[in-house]
Amino acid sequence: MRKMSVLLATLGLLVAGTLFPVTSAQAASQLCDSAWQSASSGSFYAYDYADCLGRLGSSAGNDSHWGDAAGGFQGTDTNRASSILHKGTSGLAVKVYNGNFYTGAYACIKRSEYYVSSLDDDYLTGGVHFTDRVPASNTISSHKWVEEAACGGVFLH
Repeated sequence: MRKMSVLLATLGLLVAGTLFPVTSAQAASQLCDSAWQSASSGSFYAYDYADCLGRLGSSAGNDSHWGDAAGGFQGTDTNRASSILHKGTSGLAVKVYNGNFYTGAYACIKRSEYYVSSLDDDYLTGGVHFTDRVPASNTISSHKWVEEAACGGVFLH
């Protein structure tokens, strides 16, 4: 009897996997969902790899230089973020820049966005010349919390 119930349970899992396969996008979302659930409220996170893997750092405040020795992002964290996560509680967006001291091209992640599992298909724009367009992956050097209106309509997806 026990063998029969194990056989039926295994068969049920096989049928469910065939009818409802998990795509790589769903798996990625599950990894970032899990990271978001375990993240501290009020903080912004960046990850070395897509799918919220390999945490670089986190910060509840602004960080003007991800490559210095101060703040939630330090040293080699600069220009390495491949995914980001927003678990702020204030309602503010997080504006990321490709330059230190909040300079260069930028884009924002809204609080309602939660995370960007891969920055590979996103761009930072704005900066000195609003037409500047810089790939977002592996180019973030600073960030600050801002009202959504300060994002100029430039948001990551």
